[in-house]
This record gives sequence, structure tokens and C-alpha cells, in this order.
Amino acid sequence: MEEQVKTEKRQVLSQSSWAEGEFRGIELGDQRLEKRFIRVCEDLSGQPEYPINQASSDSAATKAAYRLFQNERVTPARILAPHRKRTIERMRHEEIVLAVQDTIFFNFHSHKKTKGLGPIGGSTGNLQGMIGHSVFAVTPQGVSLGLIEQKIWTRLGFRDDPKESERLPIEEKESYRWVEALHKTKQATEKIQSTRVITVSDRESDIFEFLAEAEQLGAEYVIRAARDRRLEGEEASYLNSYVQGCLPQGTICLEVPSENRTVTFAVTYAQVSICRPIRKIPCNYKKPVSCWVIQVDEQDPPEGKEALSWKLLTNIPLHSVEEACEKLLWYRCRWRIEEFHRVLKSGCRVEDCRLQTAERLANFLTLCSVIAWRIFWMVHIRRASPLASAEVVLTKLEINTLRAHKQFSAELQKHQRLTVRQVVTAVACLGGYLNRRNDPPPGAEVLWRGLQRLDAMTEIFDSLTGCG
Repeated sequence: MEEQVKTEKRQVLSQSSWAEGEFRGIELGDQRLEKRFIRVCEDLSGQPEYPINQASSDSAATKAAYRLFQNERVTPARILAPHRKRTIERMRHEEIVLAVQDTIFFNFHSHKKTKGLGPIGGSTGNLQGMIGHSVFAVTPQGVSLGLIEQKIWTRLGFRDDPKESERLPIEEKESYRWVEALHKTKQATEKIQSTRVITVSDRESDIFEFLAEAEQLGAEYVIRAARDRRLEGEEASYLNSYVQGCLPQGTICLEVPSENRTVTFAVTYAQVSICRPIRKIPCNYKKPVSCWVIQVDEQDPPEGKEALSWKLLTNIPLHSVEEACEKLLWYRCRWRIEEFHRVLKSGCRVEDCRLQTAERLANFLTLCSVIAWRIFWMVHIRRASPLASAEVVLTKLEINTLRAHKQFSAELQKHQRLTVRQVVTAVACLGGYLNRRNDPPPGAEVLWRGLQRLDAMTEIFDSLTGCG
């Protein structure tokens, strides 16, 4: 982590803004278009809650932003490419990286003039919008490193016969996104020899083709089980009954934030061989898949409460209860992508954007995903590397702006070298964080509000002092 921080510091020092560093090497086929992209990125990241016309500095900048998103040379793939390179660079400094997959729905139902949208949610509703599926790189300590992959698309509609999907090969189903993202992750990270990349995802990824493809690719995973699968052998015919017949091998105590209590779980693990499912359209994988199941059950739940329980599947060999508990802790990092999506929706307010076509919205959503990652990263880098140089997260101009602010000048000016913790806390205070002795660390919401104020202050400070 410290080596990663040093590398990022060198990159930031050579750039005048974080956007120039993160999107270094973007290829849009036109240098003027690339410069405009950086300017639009800076405007939107400085005012993440505002729509394009308010985030832009003037009417000319607003028109330039609109033209950028509708330009045929600008695509989600080209926007994501340089950020993915930076993500891979950050991953190289980690022994283990969790590639967390998840899906998000963008609701644009109220945007009646927007063309190219499709149905989202269930088939009984009538909501219109777009769908995104992302692979988010996270360390086991919870620090986000960036996006490895992202796909944004529009549904054409729902099938008239819900059972029709049962007769389709996996490649023609929407659920293939989990297998496709697994392939993309393997392709993007296969050259990182020093880093183990483990895919982590929720119940929707519990697809036999996903398990089988991971086995063929040699891709490690930890996913939550959703189905009571048929097992090979005579001792037990199905997964649930087999695990219930095993004795727990140990316990683990975990904090459950949603219930504000510490829970003791019994931990059971076992190796199993999962048979391929019986379908009208048989899958391409003929052999059973070997993996390990981890079952965790709450011991002595409070009266009136149902016991908490999880069942995980992994293809990483387990030799002890400590190794099984480690995989459980990795799975708990899956919530990081849920928090990232919250920043994207609530912090960047992407569902308020009215670019009037799905193609333009896809470009906008991809850019805002990187902006949302930066906000989310600042939350956790403060906790993981609090004593690192402030220049890892902010430009010199932004740091000087904070030093000059009367709220922080007495504290910040007496330190020649500022740290990540000092400047991120100052930014959070601009967003309403009180910074009292017993307050928890600042979260994403106060940070995105603080960054918005800092951007406006920095522009004024630069115009008055010419420090930029």
C-alpha cells in the first residue's frame, strides 16, 4: 500500500489536476477533443451533484460538454480504457485484489424525451432506463482501486413467455453478464503475475456456467450460493442437506452494522462436486464442478429474531477454519460496490441527467463512474494510509486553498507537510463533517459536498493569487 501511495504521489505531482492523471493517455482521435474531455471531467468532478449546465463554467463550456457526449469518437470503452490502466497499476502493488461484480439499474422513467431506453426492473412494471454491470477492484482491507470492467446497455424488452429463457443457451441470456465479466477480468489482469485476483459476487452469479467457466479459466472466486444444487455421489444428493449434516468446525465473531450488534457464527466448510443441471437445452459443460462450500449460521439469535445465515461457494482449496473465515471476510467486502453505486446515484445524481439519447447517457455514466470512484477512494484511503502525503489525493492548488481558508489556516499552516488524513478531513468539514473527538470517520456524502465547495473556492483562490 505504501509503494502504491508513493507511485500515485509521483503521478499527481506531474499533473495539474486529478483528471489529467487518471485519464492520462486517453485516445479519442483528436487532441482538441481529448483536452475538452479533461475539462468536462474537471467541471463535473468539482460539482458532482449539479447537472451539466450548472457544473460547467459558462454557456460555452456547457455546449462543449453536450457536444463531447454526442461525439461519435467518444465511447464508454474509450473513456474507461485509461482509468482501467490506472486501476491495473494500483493493483500491481497488492498481493490480493477482490474483483467485485454487481449490477445497477439507472431509472430514467421521467425522461420522456430520451430515446433508446429500455425496461428495467420486473416485467410487471413499466419503468424505463439503462442497466450497468461493473467489476470493482477492492483490497481485502476495503480500499477501492478502481473499475476493471463496466458494461452499460439497454434492454430490448421482456420475453412473452417467461419459460422461454430456460430453452436458451447461456450466451443469449442476460445472466451471461456474470460469465462475460469473469472473462473480461481474467483478460485485463492476466499479466499481473504478483497479484491474486479473486472474483466476489452475490447470489445472481450462482450459475453453473459461471462455476464451470471459472474452473476452465483458472479464475478464483467467492460467491454467495443461491441454489440447492445436486451433488455427485451417493452420500448426499443435494447441497443444503449435505452441509446441514456436517458438524461445525469453528466459530467467528462479526459486527453486523445493520443490526448494531456483534454476532457469533458457527462455521462449516466442505468440499463438494456439483453436477451440471438438467435442462431442456443442456449446457456445454459435461463434467461436475469441484468447489468448497462455506456455511455460517448465527448461534443463539435474540428472541424473536431469525438466525442470520450465509452459504458461500469458492474454488479456493480450504484446509482450515481460519481459511474458511478469511473467505467470509472477503465476501463482506462485496458491500463496497453497493456503497460505490450509492455515491454514483446520490452523489453524482446521474439519474437527473437529460442527454436525450441512451448512447450519450452511456458516455456520461461511464465518466461519472470514475468520478464516483475518486470520491469513494478518498473515503477509504484516509483510513488505510492516513499519514501519506496530501498530494496523493489533492493538487497543490487545492492544498494551498485549504491552507488559506480561515477555518483551517491555524491548523494547516503550522505543518510544512500535510497528510491525507488532514486534507481529507478538511474537505469533509467543508461538506458538513463536525470532526468531533468521538465522531466516526467522514463518509462519502460529506466528501462529495466538500469537494463541491473546494472546487469553487479553488477557482476563486487561483484567480486572486495566480497560484495555479
